[in-house]
Amino acid sequence: MSQFNSLPLLSSLKDATRSQWFSFVFTAISVYTIARTIYLLKFHPASKFPGPKLAAISNIPYAYHWISGRWPWAVESMLKQYGKIVRVAPNELAFITPEAKVDILGSTQGGYETFLKTDLMDFGAGDRGFIWEADPVKRKEVAKRLLPAFSPKATKAKEPTVHYYIDLFIERMKEIGYKGDGIEVTKWTTWFAADLSADLAYNRELNHMRDQRSSEFLDTLLGTSLYGTLSQVSKKLPIVNIFALFFVSPSVLRSLPGVFKMNSEAVQRRIDIRGTTPHPDFVDYMLPANAAPPTTKKEKIHLEQVALQLFIAGYDPIQITLNAVFFFLVKEPNARKILVREIRDAFQVYDRINADALVELKYLHAVISETMRVHITNGTGMPRISPGAVVDGVYIPKGIVCQISSFAAARSPDYFCDPLEFRPERWLQAHHPAYNPRYANDQIKTLHPFGVGPRMCTGREIAWQQVKLFLAKVLWTFDIEAVKGMESSFNDDFRLYAMWKRPEVWVRFHHVEREGQ
Repeated sequence: MSQFNSLPLLSSLKDATRSQWFSFVFTAISVYTIARTIYLLKFHPASKFPGPKLAAISNIPYAYHWISGRWPWAVESMLKQYGKIVRVAPNELAFITPEAKVDILGSTQGGYETFLKTDLMDFGAGDRGFIWEADPVKRKEVAKRLLPAFSPKATKAKEPTVHYYIDLFIERMKEIGYKGDGIEVTKWTTWFAADLSADLAYNRELNHMRDQRSSEFLDTLLGTSLYGTLSQVSKKLPIVNIFALFFVSPSVLRSLPGVFKMNSEAVQRRIDIRGTTPHPDFVDYMLPANAAPPTTKKEKIHLEQVALQLFIAGYDPIQITLNAVFFFLVKEPNARKILVREIRDAFQVYDRINADALVELKYLHAVISETMRVHITNGTGMPRISPGAVVDGVYIPKGIVCQISSFAAARSPDYFCDPLEFRPERWLQAHHPAYNPRYANDQIKTLHPFGVGPRMCTGREIAWQQVKLFLAKVLWTFDIEAVKGMESSFNDDFRLYAMWKRPEVWVRFHHVEREGQ
């Protein structure tokens, strides 16, 4: 030890004053910062790609745009300025072209994706279920078991449950939808989607619409949206963890363990009633009636994760789309008029409205498609890690994170005429009465609201079924009237954290009286 103490450097440090120590630390940090900046700008594998210089050397812009809820808009702006590939963070690139989307999300080897998902939008620890699972082999094992749950036969078997919750929504609107300022659409579409998705996932009854009030489970889930974003940002910028607790209500944080406990209890109840459930659900395929219940803690936790993820995967896109379609329909009376006419001309009796009959309603399909274009459900970019591969004709070195901005593509004049306008007619064939040749060259096939590749949403058909049935039955029954919130705009007033945050929109539901009904 005495030998080390005699070294000149250590000896001088030992005798240094506080100011000298400060000077030494400051110099060391400065040298490191300068060296790192030079490396990131000149020698990093992503250094050849254009983008803001600050984003190239720091994750601060990334954190700022996410925490402000404006990440999709920020990426869109950068793509407009720098071209079809832009460096949005020191080790992350954003792409916009359809070719890039296929290369990033659709590339496979041996049936497994080659661009592996990052940990963005992963929550919790331990078992990753199937949506949050990055390992393609583990994910595929679970997805394969669940795949039959989304077959045409299985989807048809779940239709009565969908009707039940739509009919309950309509009954509530008959009772309260016409009074005063009507109802706040975000709240009620959230309740509808949560009730339906929990029941379809694992026969769990949340009863928001029945009781006309929210639940601790849902309030906590929604309340952690910003906290979830802070948690994700902290993976790139750990200092954000220091501020996370200041942005989230203490009551939400206190309730969070209870949410997982409630989910665990609901899964245990589902295990106990296996084989005797009132109707089919998705967990049927993870826990068949003749199967033994989970015998280990690991098996139980895995089932809990899968059940919760099935709920979220069913709930989130449906509530986003239904809320958005009301938002756009009340702002676009002409589109609403055409849609209402199509629905009411097709059905003389309410009870005849079913999924099979709705296939012929082309304008209904167009309205939903346009809603999912203008207000895309997933604005995260779905980042993936390059294995060292070509994306849209450009080689991307191994380890660089690649995301695809479907948000920017859906709003780009390169692919759509009047891209910021809500125009369902862009989805129609030339023989349809509402067809407009102005949109004949729109590249609608570039839009993939349910994703592409091995991780493409397997529940897309049941999602279409739910949204179509909801709109058809509601607009057959009611005339809707905008009351408050119409001054809001998607560009200015919407935010994306872990979940979308939207302004309040109030709508009255006027029951349409028909003779003999």
